[in-house]
Amino acid sequence: RVVSVFPAFAQSIATGNRQATRAGPVQVAEAEPAEGGAIGLDEIEPGAEMGVPPPHLRPENWPILPEEGGADGYNDPLEGLNTVFFYVNGAMDYLLFEPLSKGYRFLMPDPFKPPIRRAFSNLSLPVVFANDLLQLEFEKAGTTLARFVINSTVGLLGLFDVAKDLGLEPHRADFGQTLHVYGVGDGFYLVLPLFGPTTARDAVGIGVDTFLDPRTYLLDTTARIGLAVGEGIVRREVLIEPVDFITEYAEDPYTAVRAWTYQQRQRELAEACKDRTLIVCPGN
Repeated sequence: RVVSVFPAFAQSIATGNRQATRAGPVQVAEAEPAEGGAIGLDEIEPGAEMGVPPPHLRPENWPILPEEGGADGYNDPLEGLNTVFFYVNGAMDYLLFEPLSKGYRFLMPDPFKPPIRRAFSNLSLPVVFANDLLQLEFEKAGTTLARFVINSTVGLLGLFDVAKDLGLEPHRADFGQTLHVYGVGDGFYLVLPLFGPTTARDAVGIGVDTFLDPRTYLLDTTARIGLAVGEGIVRREVLIEPVDFITEYAEDPYTAVRAWTYQQRQRELAEACKDRTLIVCPGN
């Protein structure tokens, strides 16, 4: 889940040459659907370089900055403490995960990157399945189970999305979403060490999803940490451009990341509330 850690620490370094780079190229990326657990983000492929894109031309997973009118609906009573964790996480990202993700991008051939992301998403499907059941979405649960079985076998541990080719589309489900479906609000905004930006509700969701994840019981601590770091590097690689965009252009990286987190999560919750059968989301 280290994908949620952002390099705000680099802001202090980038500020000195912001004016020199402001008109420079920013690499835009195309979004593709993703599936997964609590902190999952849209997976993207690097695209062509171009100037800084206006909000309406950016890929969906890119932030709309607060100074551009980007939405941020989170209550942040712990802003002082959150800011400390934000910059600690950012320093760790700047010193460790950002270089590793850029090294991964450089070394890993482009055709291999989507299959690796799909394999990590496949590992999260037992959590998706459990939350589908908790939300009484039995048809979605059946789809998730079928996707896991097919992609884990014929799809070679999820490297290939054979199930999607058979018409079984991916979707997200996590316990934070489950709580939302039952009417639990966001609560206050939190920045957790290592886990990054979230909310009180979704922080509970992270804990429950960890409990629901078979990897918690089937793998030893070393294997779990290795998988988490590997997935963090893979997920962080697809966020290089939008995170660099915040570092270079946000007036305040802390509030920009908070707004981005809000925007991304609202899209995920809205998608989860579409076409529900038994339980209707609040406000729908």
